[in-house]
Amino acid sequence: MTSSKSLQSLLLVLFLGLAPFLAGCGGDDGTGEGPPHGPIPEEPVRGGTAVIGYTGDISGVNILATSSSQPTTELCQRLFLSLLEEQPDYQESPPTFRPELAESWEFSEDNKTLTFHIRKGLVWSDGVPITAEDVRWTWEAQTSPEIAWDNASLKATITQVEVLDEHTVRFHFTHAYPGQLVHVNEGVILPKHAWEKLPFSEWRRNGRWFVDNLVVSGPFDLEDWKPQQEIVLRRNERYFEPGKPYLDRAVLRIIPDSASQLTQLLAGSLDFMRQVPAATADRVAAGPDTKLVTFWPPQFTTLIWNLRNPLFADTQVRQALTLAIDRQAIVDTIWFGYARTSPSPYITSVWGHNPDIEEFPYDPDQARELLAAAGWKDADGDGILDRDGQPFRFELMVNAGNQERVDAAVMIQQQLRQVGIDVQPATLDWNAIGDLLDRRAFEATITGLAVETSLDLSPYFHSQSIEERLNLSSYSNPEVDRLLEAARSELELENSKPYLYKIQELLHRDQPMTILWEPQRLVGMSWRLQGARPNPISTLHNLHEWWLIPES
Repeated sequence: MTSSKSLQSLLLVLFLGLAPFLAGCGGDDGTGEGPPHGPIPEEPVRGGTAVIGYTGDISGVNILATSSSQPTTELCQRLFLSLLEEQPDYQESPPTFRPELAESWEFSEDNKTLTFHIRKGLVWSDGVPITAEDVRWTWEAQTSPEIAWDNASLKATITQVEVLDEHTVRFHFTHAYPGQLVHVNEGVILPKHAWEKLPFSEWRRNGRWFVDNLVVSGPFDLEDWKPQQEIVLRRNERYFEPGKPYLDRAVLRIIPDSASQLTQLLAGSLDFMRQVPAATADRVAAGPDTKLVTFWPPQFTTLIWNLRNPLFADTQVRQALTLAIDRQAIVDTIWFGYARTSPSPYITSVWGHNPDIEEFPYDPDQARELLAAAGWKDADGDGILDRDGQPFRFELMVNAGNQERVDAAVMIQQQLRQVGIDVQPATLDWNAIGDLLDRRAFEATITGLAVETSLDLSPYFHSQSIEERLNLSSYSNPEVDRLLEAARSELELENSKPYLYKIQELLHRDQPMTILWEPQRLVGMSWRLQGARPNPISTLHNLHEWWLIPES
């Protein structure tokens, strides 16, 4: 029997159903009810170029051989197919999947093997057939230590990928557990015949080679890439869905400044803005030529402490830092009702969220007491705490183009200064931040994270993930490790809930990161863009179904 349970990607996962989330305002949401610009065609119109605003550039076209980032992930998901396409219907159980590269799949009776049947007749953009060998070879690349893919840990339970014939491939697991389909489907399938020519050991040193040797299976191909300027996608004429994509091209324009993006959206030179600043959301919603779509993604914004730094090695110091940050004031000031605070890495509305955990209050007096107990006092009277002659001073890194994070860093600087801590905000572009995070060459950073659909927190908090570049805080707690492993061993999701609740309690106590808020995603569109359905998986998830109202 075909399984209906699964996932998608570690940084772009889904916790809630799409229907309750989408709230289109100020224009057409795909239903045909739009602004007064004339009649909207009843059927999609083929042709045209949509312009999409991005704050940061991609880091390459091979998702395995570069640092993880949302722009890179979203692009690669347009260039390459996955075995299955995750559906945005997740809330109290894993989401359903629909066939993509695979037309059907089934588990063995003991759930220790999973067999996929690849669609027949599919080809890469150069005409070479897509086969089960591509699937097996992709798994080899995903698990190669020479490549060291960021999400390789998600494949740890897969012991073998067996090619049964040209269109049948079987995955073998160490044991049965809830997230098997989720983990198998993680990542896109890559072209063996085109990319096996470069040894795995050379992948991370030759990013441009993959651009020069690119063949694709997804709806779009790469026509041009001008780094830090724009990425031009063109229709893949060999894509398997007849008549799609509707667009001739999609241009991903790199505009680091969100204010400039907004100006272009309101002026009509931008069709899609992936993240509208909360302060300007009402302008987009009320605009006669624009529309606003909002939803709760499976993401949380957090302040990560680098526990390798002696400043943050003490648990009570990290608790003090959280107590000294007025997170509700930050949300109220910079989010205008489009975000909420939370004490857990599981967003409030997901089934695994522990409702009994009480958030740390804003209490600077208690923060001062904890800091003093840890030996931090203002010995020289300069207003900055010090210990053994070292001032409590650190750099807080945020990415350019995300105004909410930039503003939050300034507010955190002011709030921590009140308890004697000197914070120096540093605004950098995303690629620079990614490099510093990979090398753990940072002190603290504000970033957004998401938890994959099986609710496995191992990539962020298991000790084994410290060297895999996703446990950015370098947090290590043997009891948390044990609970994470116990939760993964439960085949029934409901049975894992006690472990998930206890994990959240320990993380709340240890504070390896200070969770700042759960943001709504605010997407702006032009009136002429139709069929776009951004959701918690990806803002561009159905780009092949976008179309434009012809200009009169």
